[in-house]
Amino acid sequence: MTPYKVLIVDDEDNIRTLVQTMLKGEGRNVVLAARGKEAIAMFKKERPNLTILDIDMPDIDGITVLREIRTIDPQAKVIVFTGGESPVVESQAKALGVTNFLRKGLALPSLAELQSRGSQSAAVEMTPSPTAPLVPRKV
Repeated sequence: MTPYKVLIVDDEDNIRTLVQTMLKGEGRNVVLAARGKEAIAMFKKERPNLTILDIDMPDIDGITVLREIRTIDPQAKVIVFTGGESPVVESQAKALGVTNFLRKGLALPSLAELQSRGSQSAAVEMTPSPTAPLVPRKV
C-alpha cells in the first residue's frame, strides 16, 4: 500500500518543520516546498494526496499556486493554511475549490483532523472554545 503523501508549502521553516513532524508522527509521507514555484514542481513530481498551502510567499502567492494545482489536477485536495486574514483571498480560494481553510496559530490539532479527513470539503476558521485551545468552525 502506498503511504498517504502530503505536500507542505510554506516559506516559514518553523511552520514546515512543525507540520512535517506532526504528520510524520501519524505515518504520513511528507514532502516540503518553501516557495510557490517549487511547490508547483513538487506537486507535478510527487502527486500528493493532500497539499497544505500557505498563501503569503515571496515568489508567487498561494492563490496562483492553487490555480496551477487545479490545472494539473482539478480534484486535488488542498488545505489553505495561512496567517493572514483576507476575505478576498478566502473567497478566491473557495472559488478555486479549496478543500479546507485554516488560520495559523494553534491550529495544528485541527490541521491533523482535517488532513485525516481531507476528502470532505468545508471552509473552517479557528475559534476559541472553553474546553479546547481551538476548534474548527465551518463558515
